[in-house]
Amino acid sequence: MKKPYFYLLILAGIVLCAASGLYFYLQKPSVMAEGSIDGKLMVMEENPWSLQFSAPVRKSTVNSKNISVKDSDGRKVNVSFKLDDDRKTLYIEPPAGGYPDEPRHFTLSVTSGLKTKMGYSYSGDTNLTFAVTETLPAFDSTKELTNYFKTIAKRQKAQQKAEFSLFRNSRTESSEDKAASGESSGSAHSETNNQVQGVDEGDIVKTDGTYIYQVKNGELVISKAVPADSMEVVSKVPFKENINPRHLFLDRDKVVVIGDSWTHYVEPKAAEDIIRRPVQGSAFAMVYDISDKDKPVFERKVEVEGHYMTSRKIGENIYFIANLYPDYWMADKNSDIDLRPRVMDSESGEKLTPIPLSRIKYFPQSMQPNYTMIASLNIADPKGEFNVQTYLGSGNGMYMSKENLYIAVEKVGDPDKWDVSSTEVYKFAVKNSNVTFKASGNVPGRILNQFSMDEHEGYFRIATTDGEVWNDDRPSSNALYIMDGNMKKTGEVTDLAKGERIYSVRFMGDKAYIVTFKQVDPLFVIDTADPEQPKVLGELKIPGFSTYLHPIGENHLIGFGFDTKIMDDGKSFNGEPRITRNGMKISLFDITDFNNPKEADTEIIGGAGTHSPLMEDHKALFHEPSRNLFGFPVSVYHDKEGSEYEQVFDYQGALLYEITPENGIERKAVLTAEEGRQKDIYESWENNVQRLLYIDDHVYTLSNQKIDAYSLDDFKKESSLMIE
Repeated sequence: MKKPYFYLLILAGIVLCAASGLYFYLQKPSVMAEGSIDGKLMVMEENPWSLQFSAPVRKSTVNSKNISVKDSDGRKVNVSFKLDDDRKTLYIEPPAGGYPDEPRHFTLSVTSGLKTKMGYSYSGDTNLTFAVTETLPAFDSTKELTNYFKTIAKRQKAQQKAEFSLFRNSRTESSEDKAASGESSGSAHSETNNQVQGVDEGDIVKTDGTYIYQVKNGELVISKAVPADSMEVVSKVPFKENINPRHLFLDRDKVVVIGDSWTHYVEPKAAEDIIRRPVQGSAFAMVYDISDKDKPVFERKVEVEGHYMTSRKIGENIYFIANLYPDYWMADKNSDIDLRPRVMDSESGEKLTPIPLSRIKYFPQSMQPNYTMIASLNIADPKGEFNVQTYLGSGNGMYMSKENLYIAVEKVGDPDKWDVSSTEVYKFAVKNSNVTFKASGNVPGRILNQFSMDEHEGYFRIATTDGEVWNDDRPSSNALYIMDGNMKKTGEVTDLAKGERIYSVRFMGDKAYIVTFKQVDPLFVIDTADPEQPKVLGELKIPGFSTYLHPIGENHLIGFGFDTKIMDDGKSFNGEPRITRNGMKISLFDITDFNNPKEADTEIIGGAGTHSPLMEDHKALFHEPSRNLFGFPVSVYHDKEGSEYEQVFDYQGALLYEITPENGIERKAVLTAEEGRQKDIYESWENNVQRLLYIDDHVYTLSNQKIDAYSLDDFKKESSLMIE
C-alpha cells in the first residue's frame, strides 16, 4: 500500500509543472542586446557582440530564417551565430570580410519562429538597430551618461527581484633596461623583477645602489644602505591619515609615490549637495625632488577619483590605472546628478574637477558600472600636462610593452550566473605621456593575470581559461590565441587540458609556456613562431603546480608554486580523487628539447602552511645574476604529526638558492628574524620580510620594522637598521 505522502509528492509535481508553464506564459520570452544605451547600440568593427534571451533557446530555431542582419538599404549581411552552452546568450560574429563600409547602420531581426527550449515563441518580431564603429564611442550628453547608469541599476534590481523567484535557475560555481628605468649608480644593485624589459613596475621598494627607498606604514622612508655596516635612516616623509602609499618609482633625482587616498563620507545637508556626489576615494601620484636625500621636496600631486590598480614607467613617463565605481544608484533619485569621474592637479589647484564629457569613452557591450582610467605624467617636467583617458567598462587586466598598453575587459555571458564568457582586449599606443586607442579584439574565456598577455614582433598573444573546473555543464578548457597589430585573430591552440585551469603563463621569445592544474601539473610548450599556426610541441605532467614561471637562460624555467598529493583514502569530490596541498615547491624545468620538457630538479619547502608573497606577486623575487642567486620572503610551517590539517610554525624570513642548469637547485642561506632571541611560536607581522635586494656584495632583507644587511660571501648578518 502506497504511503499518503507519495500522492502528495505527485500532486506537488503537477502543481509545480503547471506553475512553471504559467510563469513562462506570463513572463513572455524577451531578447536584450547588452550595451544598448537609450536604444542606441554600438558594435566594434571586428568584435562579436551578444544578445541575451530571458529563457533558454531551442537550438534548432537558431538559423538565418529566424535571425538576420540587414543594412539600412535592406541588403542582407552575412553574419554568423554561435549559441552559448547556456542557450541564453547568442553571439553575432562579424562577416568574414567585415561589415560594409557604407552604410554603417544595421538592423538585426528576430522573428517569432525563434522558440524557447520549452517551445514558447517570441511574440512578434524584434528589431534591433545598431551602428558599427572602429573607435571607442563617446557619450553625446550628460543625460545619456546618466541613462547608462540607470539602465544598469534597473537590470540589477530586476535580477535581485528574480533571486526571490521560485523558478529562478540556480547559479553555477564562480571562478576562481636600466637606462629606461632612470635608476643610475656606480654600484651593482637590484632592480624590480619586471615582466617586460624597459617597462618598470611600481613596487614597495627601490634602490639606486646607495640608498633604499621604501613606502611603509603611511610614509616614505629613505635609508642610506652603503656602507652596509653603518646604515642609517636619512629622512622620512609622513603622509596624512587618509593617504595610503602603495608603490613608488625612482628616476634619478625624483621619487614618485603612488597610492590611494580617501575622504570620510559626510551626509549631505541640502538637496544641491546630493547632485555633487561625495568623493569617497582617489588614486594619486606625488612627485618629490630628492636631490638632497635629507630633505625631499614636494613638487606635484595628481589625483584621479577611484581605486589604484597598477602602474608602469617608461623612461620619464609614468602611467597608473584607477578603477571607479560611482554612486550610480543616486541617478534614480536625481537625474541631474553628475556621474563623471573627477581629477585634480596641484599645478592648477587643489580641487577635484569633473572630466569633460568628450573624454569619456565606453567599451561597447561591456555595460559595467565602473570607470577604468589611464593617467599619465612626465615626471621630469614639473609643469607638464597631466593626461587622463577615461573608459566605462570593467578592465580587470593590464599588460604593457614599450609601445603599447593593453586592457583586458571580461564579458559576462548569462547575467544570472556572472560567469565570464569572453575577454575583450583594447590596445592603446603609448608615446611619451600620450595614450591613444588603436584597436580591439575578442577571445573566449578569461585571463589569469598580466603574464597571460604578451606582445612579440608585432603580434599580441593571450592565454585564457574558458568554463569552470568543477562544472559538468560547462567544463573548463584552455587556449592560446594570437592577434595581429589590428587585434585580428591569426591563429590559436584550443582544448588544452580539459577540466583544468591555467595557474601560470610565461612567454619567452616565440615560445609560450602554460601550466594548468587539477590533479597533476601539465607544463605545455607551445611554438608561436608561425602566428597563423601555433602548435603544442611538448607536455610534462608532474605533481603540484607553479603559480609563477621565471626564465633562466634560453633553455630553462624556474617554477615557483606548491607541491600536491593525490589522496588514496576513498574520499572524493565530484567523483574525483581528493587532492591535498603540501609545501612550497621550486621546480627547475629543462626545455632544451621543446618536444620533451623535463623537471631537472625540485625543492620542497615545509608543509601545507608554508607561504611566500612570491606566490601572488612576482616582484617579491630576488635575483643576483653574477652569483646565480634567487631568493624570496617566506614563512615556513611543518605538518603536525598525526594531523592532516594542523600546521606548526617553524620560522619566517627569507631563503636564498643558487639555481643553475649544471647543478640544479642548491639552498645557500636561511635568513631568519629569530637570530639572537627566543624563537616565536607564531608569525609576527612586523618581522615578515617583504622584499630582498642587493647592493654590490651585500643582500638586504626589508620588513616593516627593520633592514638587515648580510654578506653575499658567507651570508652572515653584518648590521641591522630599525626603521619603525
